[in-house]
Amino acid sequence: MEFVQNKDEVFDNVELFLEGLEMGTDQEKKKSIQLIKKSKTFLVIDTDEVMVFAPSTFLGYQENDIKNFTGKLLENETNPVLTKLLGSTPKIDKTLDELFLDFCDELEINRNDVGLSRDYWILKNI
Repeated sequence: MEFVQNKDEVFDNVELFLEGLEMGTDQEKKKSIQLIKKSKTFLVIDTDEVMVFAPSTFLGYQENDIKNFTGKLLENETNPVLTKLLGSTPKIDKTLDELFLDFCDELEINRNDVGLSRDYWILKNI
């Protein structure tokens, strides 16, 4: 798979991830939740209505699809690509950690299943 080349491709993947999570088949939803559980780096989209957390491993590849996503966590490959495109490095943020756990609660993901530390890029009002 090829890496994303621009922010539009990243945002397209955010939409694809959310579609799989919210409206996908049971298998797509399970895959999306597994990806959230295993990921350590997330892009946070902060809109007026909701905060969305999308795993960097899914966002980093072109023409992604939750059905065909292998589930391999290659953050060491996707994070440098996303850092370059987004213009910043992901950061540890305790406030975002708490909001992430709230996001997990909404998805009925056990807080003990997501690990202790994550990094985030945050984008506001896209």
